[in-house]
Amino acid sequence: MKPIEKYIEAMENKDFAGLAELFTKDGILCDYCSNSSSQREYHIYGREAINMFFRNKFGFRQYSIMTAEVVNDEQAEFIASFGGYHIMAIATVREVDADGFIKRLTVRPK
Repeated sequence: MKPIEKYIEAMENKDFAGLAELFTKDGILCDYCSNSSSQREYHIYGREAINMFFRNKFGFRQYSIMTAEVVNDEQAEFIASFGGYHIMAIATVREVDADGFIKRLTVRPK
């Protein structure tokens, strides 16, 4: 399974620990979609921070994705829900290490 497919699976299942484990120890996840919902964009640095961030977002039902579709080896499209705001989004795996862990992933409005 490709990193983008694993990312979508973890997001759909709200598996914050599994999501974090997809990233390198110093991996970066940047999400620019939240700007469209009157929130700040997310720049999350490191596996531990990704785990903690999504544990809170999923736990308090402040973030989820719907109707995800992997479109190629690096990208997937989905509807992101930020506390009730729905935004069409595209996630892109920008960089992976030699072991297949994500070093950098971005999510932008489509």
